[in-house]
Parts: sequence; structure tokens; C-alpha cells
Amino acid sequence: MLKFLVLDNGGLAADWPLRNAYLVGADNNAMRSDIFVEDGGLTCEKRENGSAALCLQHDVGACGELTVQTTLLPERNEPYLLSLELARHRMMMLYTKMEEWQLFDLAAEHPAAKRTELAKKLFIETLCQQGTNLSQANKLADDCLVAAIDGSEELVLVNADRALKRRLEDEDLPKHPVGCGVAWEDNHEKARHALANTFDFLYLPTPWRALAPEAGDYRWDELDNWAEWAMRNRMPVIAGPLISFEPSGLPDWMYIWEHDYDTVRELVYEHIERVVTRYKNKISAWKIVSGLHVNTHFPCSFDQIIELTRLAAMVVKKVQPMGKVLVELRQPFGEYFGSNPRSIAPLMYADLVVQGNINFDAFGIQLMMGQPQSGQYTRDLLQISNLLDDYAGTGKPIHLTAAVPSQSLTATPKANDESSALLTNAGSCGYWRKPWSPQVQAHWLEAVFKIALSKPYIESVAWNQLADQVTADMPLSGLLTHDHQPKAALRRVTSFHRMIGASHKGQGTQADDVPNDDATNINDPGVSLINGK
Repeated sequence: MLKFLVLDNGGLAADWPLRNAYLVGADNNAMRSDIFVEDGGLTCEKRENGSAALCLQHDVGACGELTVQTTLLPERNEPYLLSLELARHRMMMLYTKMEEWQLFDLAAEHPAAKRTELAKKLFIETLCQQGTNLSQANKLADDCLVAAIDGSEELVLVNADRALKRRLEDEDLPKHPVGCGVAWEDNHEKARHALANTFDFLYLPTPWRALAPEAGDYRWDELDNWAEWAMRNRMPVIAGPLISFEPSGLPDWMYIWEHDYDTVRELVYEHIERVVTRYKNKISAWKIVSGLHVNTHFPCSFDQIIELTRLAAMVVKKVQPMGKVLVELRQPFGEYFGSNPRSIAPLMYADLVVQGNINFDAFGIQLMMGQPQSGQYTRDLLQISNLLDDYAGTGKPIHLTAAVPSQSLTATPKANDESSALLTNAGSCGYWRKPWSPQVQAHWLEAVFKIALSKPYIESVAWNQLADQVTADMPLSGLLTHDHQPKAALRRVTSFHRMIGASHKGQGTQADDVPNDDATNINDPGVSLINGK
């Protein structure tokens, strides 16, 4: 059992909002546990042996509302001070990365160096106050955590700048590094113009639910339309997932066979064969499965999950031998594993797929944050960078798909706003730096795209959705509004694309096509980090 003291207004907190609270073990996988608030603190009852770290969503001041964690801690009778242990873990990460990236030579006036020095000073003061003034120690630890997160994000971007520069100098970037997803029904001229002039490839969803709403009754028209458009515009396509057991991807009629695995297997085989046969001359890469490891809505056994993954890869390679096969991981931080005993931790699933001699080419990682849904709790830039590095250990290339909203989902919508129905307060999944807005979305996109493409194992990075769509997985995450007005994020991705010089057409979107967000105050803590000020 682990216990943590939580202070509020100088005394023990009478209540504490627990969000995304779970334990992780030494293998960085979520652990089965019960976590609750009592007697002015948090109690964590483990169901497994060994040291554990507590993860939870936490208010970190100017850095936002983020999921952070403590160091691995042994059980003891005396409770730990939560704020101190959160700061201790971030300080450890900060200095580990400075050594790994060889950034100890930064000038003293560099923002990263200044924030690191401040965090170090605050941490030492916290330790000095811990035994004499708990309230003061708690305040100092909170300030230390903010400075350490701020400093670590600065370091991430410094390292990303250097690594991306080397990758560009070595001409190591793939031919088609930047893409975007689109909804079938979005045939507007502005949408297609933005795709053709800004991105290298198209991410085209192929939800089974939409393709075959009735058993055996396939509706190809909209998918045909987009596949043909991509061919005419010589735009490569990554399509999929072919199989997802999420409610948005699975036809209702499939639930009849929920407990008949043999029939499910046959239906999966027939569906993949039918789709790939139709589009094998138009689509070059397939996400074959997505999120099977989460195993929440259409539960399968451990062996069945691996067998369906192997089956999907085998069918695609049989029909289209030269087609690229991607296995997509959802909820890549793996919080779900601590509460769902049927699930497989994401890194464990990735290792099983690699070691199982499954014939596939790359992993896809879906990184969605900021929407009140499971697995979409907001993380800082260093955690995102570390996550990608963790999956690099599989030895497979990675294709990243990312998204955050451009509006807080707990905000009050404007009158007659089509997004009104979407803004239901289902609990906050946090935010980065400031509550989500078009400007925050734009800065987050630029930072994450830069971090991702600075890594040699990242083959591509795509934004999940071009335009806001009520039916999308993240309805307010588009680069265009629902009426196809460009957002600030479109300018950012266009500028970034020009900077890396990777557009296969040699031209980006014209400046007049996207809004100018330069009026944003660069000294605002929500954006100064990205501009290196």
C-alpha cells in the first residue's frame, strides 16, 4: 500500500479530484490497484508486488493540467508528500535527458538552462523545508514541478531542432512525411484544395460500420470517390483501419457473433479480402487493425487478439504483396491496462506482434489528447518524446497520427454553433499550457510534428482530421472549421512543411489561404515555449 499527503490552502485537503489516477510498475505498465481519497491524502492499494509509481492528472500552473507521475516508490508506513514525489520524478527525467542529449553545454541565459537551474534551486529548498514546514515544502515542490516541466519541454524542443536539422542535412527524411486524414462526406472544394497543396499523403479511414452497415451490403461510392481523387492528384494513401472493434468502426450486425469467434474470424477474413481486392491498385498502405489490444467493446481472448492481427496481415499480403501493412496502437500510454484484465499493455502487444513472426511493415501510433474520453488525457512534450522512443525499441518504423481539439470541450459554445451538441461536460482530460484554443492547438501541432520527425524511426506524421466533423473521433480537432474556414493550425503545418522542404509538389498552401495568428503575444506562457523566447 502507498499513501500520499495532499495539501490544499496550507492544510490537508478535505477532498481531491482524482482523474486518470493509476499505478505503474518497474516495466512502465499500468498495475491493477484501487486508489481513493481518505484522511487528507491518497491511498493506493496494489494488487501486485514491487515498487510502484503513481500517475494522475494534476494542475501544474502555467504548464497546464497534465498527467504526471511520481518516481517508483517502495511501500512504507509513513505517507509520501505527493507534490515532492511528483517534482522528484520530473527532476530525474530532466537531468537524465540533459545527459542523454548532451545538453549540459547550454548557455546560462538559454531558457532551458534558466528553468533547469530554477527547478534545481526549488527542489533543494523543498527538501530543506520538508521536515520543518510541510505547507511551505508543498508550495516549493509545486513551483519546482512547474519549472521542471517547463525546462524539460524547452530541452525537448532544443534537441528536436538539432536532430531535425541533422536529419535534413543527411537527407534522411522520407519522401512523404506529412499527411492528413479526411472524412468521406467532406467533398468541399476548400478541403480538397488544402489537402492537395499542403500535405504529402492522405489518411483515408475505412470503417467497416460505414462500408457495410448491413451484412453483405457494401456501399463503396464515397470511398471510391476519395481513392480516385487521390490517384488523380498522385497523392499516396494510407487507408484503414480495416478492423477496429471500437463502436465507431464495427457494424451493429457483428454483435450477433460476439461469442462465436470462428464466425468472427471468417467474417474478418472476407471483409479484408473484399476491401483490399477492390482498392489494391489505388491504395499503397493499410492500417490492418487498430486498438485490438485495448479489448474493451468486443472482447476477445489474448490468443484471439494475436491471431486476428496475424490473419489481417496475411490477407493483405496475399491480395496485395507489395502493399505496406501497419498495425495501429491506440491509447499508447496504456492507462486502460490497470483496470481491464482482458486487455494487453500496448508495448507488450507490440512486442508480441514483432516476436510472433507476423508479416507487417510498421506500427501506427494514434496520439489523441484533450477530449473527455478514455485514453485522451493530456501529457507534456517530454512524455510524448519518451513514448515514441519506447516504441522505437520494437525495431519497426512508426507512423504517428495526432490530434488535439481547438476548443475546450467544457467551454460554453456560441449561439448557432454547430459544435454546440458536442460540448458536453463529461469531465476534463486536461490541457497543455492553456485551455484548448485555435492558437494552443497550432503550437501543439508544430511542437509534436517537429519532435516526431526529428526521430530517425518516424516515417510519417499525420493530423487525424482535416475539418471539424460531428461524426469524427475528435469532432473539434480539424485544421478547418465545420464551414471550411482555416484555423491557425493550418498555417503552422504549412509553415513547418515548407521549412522541412518536403512537399512532393514543391509548393505549400498560399499564405492568403490561412489565418495569421501572429498577433498572439509571444510572451504569453502558453506560446513562448514554442518560439524559444
